[in-house]
Amino acid sequence: MAMPNLGDMMKQIQQAGEKMQEVQKQLERLVAHGEAGGGMVKATVSGKQKLLSLAIDPEIMDDYEMVQDLVVAAVNSALDASLKLAQDEIGKVTGGMMNPTELLKNLNLGQ
Repeated sequence: MAMPNLGDMMKQIQQAGEKMQEVQKQLERLVAHGEAGGGMVKATVSGKQKLLSLAIDPEIMDDYEMVQDLVVAAVNSALDASLKLAQDEIGKVTGGMMNPTELLKNLNLGQ
């Protein structure tokens, strides 16, 4: 059995590190949106799973429980969309070299 070439292995590790940095930069630029209640609540999150904005239609503000439910639904929708965008971006950047789900876990993103 042939021994793997140490130089090739080091090159692959370096390339993987460079791709990780590229993924990090791409995730910072990604923005995803989610909404609930037919658009009464809208959330925007970054590709790094940070809530950027939340818009609530003033006409629903008198129904506290509904607002709470819609906020949760809108934020979760935006987070799901963000994860999907991140997975797609990772797939593009790595050319399939890395598993997007595992990479997101390593970046402390996703489930």
